[in-house]
Amino acid sequence: MNELNMAVIWKNRRLQQNPQLTSGESIQIISPGIENSHAGADFQHARIRINELEWIGAVELHVKSSDWLLHRHDADKSYENVILHVVWEDNQIIQYEAGKPIPTLCLSKWVKKDEVEISPASQHPLACHAIFESVSLDIKTDMISQMIQARMHGKYNDMRKILIENKGDWEEAFYISLAKSFGFSLNAEPMLRLARSLPLKLILLYRDRHVGIEAALFGIAGLLEEPIQDEYQFELRREYIHLKKKHAWPESHLQKSDWKMLRLRPANFPQIRLAQFAEIIRANCALISLLLEMQELKTIQQLFEIPLEGYWGNHVQFGKKSAPHHTRLGASAVQSICINTLIPMLICYSRERNQPQYEQKAWRWLAELHGENNQITRYFSSLGLPIKTARESQACIHWYRHYCEKKKCLQCTVGQAILTPT
Repeated sequence: MNELNMAVIWKNRRLQQNPQLTSGESIQIISPGIENSHAGADFQHARIRINELEWIGAVELHVKSSDWLLHRHDADKSYENVILHVVWEDNQIIQYEAGKPIPTLCLSKWVKKDEVEISPASQHPLACHAIFESVSLDIKTDMISQMIQARMHGKYNDMRKILIENKGDWEEAFYISLAKSFGFSLNAEPMLRLARSLPLKLILLYRDRHVGIEAALFGIAGLLEEPIQDEYQFELRREYIHLKKKHAWPESHLQKSDWKMLRLRPANFPQIRLAQFAEIIRANCALISLLLEMQELKTIQQLFEIPLEGYWGNHVQFGKKSAPHHTRLGASAVQSICINTLIPMLICYSRERNQPQYEQKAWRWLAELHGENNQITRYFSSLGLPIKTARESQACIHWYRHYCEKKKCLQCTVGQAILTPT
């Protein structure tokens, strides 16, 4: 057994019924989470239920539980959000920094014998890959149509939840969703926490003072803590201390360890993303109005192509001067923001206000965006499925995560066509 095989078992939930933790508590896997190829735990955004309490967080896999200490996770604060330790051999009790045992699932006690010989190299992500191309394009197109509707409905529900949390304040809901998008997949969760801790109305008080907005964002993000690296960080920290006293902000916000920074391109460093986010909020204080008014996708995209000047023109982190670099959001980053915030906001506004013209615009924009190139879309395109626009790529992501990964072939139109002879 190795961690790669364990990841396959965990991701596909190939466990016997009614598994229990090593403590004897019952566990239900609601979602195994998303595989993480960067720094931090192996699976992020997992959802499990221990007894009657639901947990959301990270899952770490090890062959032996003692590997947690061998890999020095006990000294890494980014592992404090681990809600479950999945092991093959439970040879040592592992605890959080505060001394409480980490919930542990010993796979060897709950995996069927025929699963132990799994070889990930022989596993294709699509169970129907051998005959996928023989299924008619009409059937696949029908599945694409179903999947994109389900995908966008899910994004609408997520946006509506944010709107309800903010008591119907559209500007605040848009700001929070936009912040999450600026974290992209790796730092979405800390960006979401940051926006919820720092209301838009407060940020806009300082829109005429660039240092004020950056000080508030970087300070609450936990990126202004000592040791101070240079004069600019010192200036922001001094401003943040003033703002914290003025607005009576509590001490407990985010910490530097909450942010993923390893194995990132400089353009994706959280410091750069925060600086870009600050500049866009400062330059466009009524984004929701612009979103509703503008008809052309290219026009709204231009709002996110503001270059950073001054300090961030030749820095990617505090105290680390670099050669002058491209500081505008890249095309793929803008596309991600369109898909995850702008289009869902249009759909949500349209449905909540009963104004169908905005949802029509959202679907038009989705069909104008180029298809995404990622691991999931390559699974489908390698089998001959054309993916030209974001409508198809988003549909494939939903298709894979909700049907292929969960082996729901009988609920899939392609699976039905293969498994039900005519």
